[in-house]
Amino acid sequence: MEQHTTAETIFTALWARVGAIAPAPTRALAQELGDQAMQCIADTLGRRHEGVVRSSAAVLETLVELWAVCGLTPDEIWIELHKREQLGSLLMQLNQAQSRTPRRLLKPWKVDSTKLP
Repeated sequence: MEQHTTAETIFTALWARVGAIAPAPTRALAQELGDQAMQCIADTLGRRHEGVVRSSAAVLETLVELWAVCGLTPDEIWIELHKREQLGSLLMQLNQAQSRTPRRLLKPWKVDSTKLP
């Protein structure tokens, strides 16, 4: 729960800063976001810790700016993330329940042997 609060605080602060910036064209922001994401990947693969920190911050800042230009609110993003988290938990629970069921009950049509009588 603490991680969500910290992330929400960060995004709220970024969102407040976006209001003070003149909006850039969507195409330019999308290109900038892609470039920053590629730099983040390159820094990650190169194991450059400081580079990953800088490029990650740039990606998040540009992403929040892009959301604002697209007319999205932080609440919309949090709701989608929450839905995905809930769906993932549900799928994991279903998968665990299914793995406890004996194989013969799951796939009665599957042949266990290739030997003919």
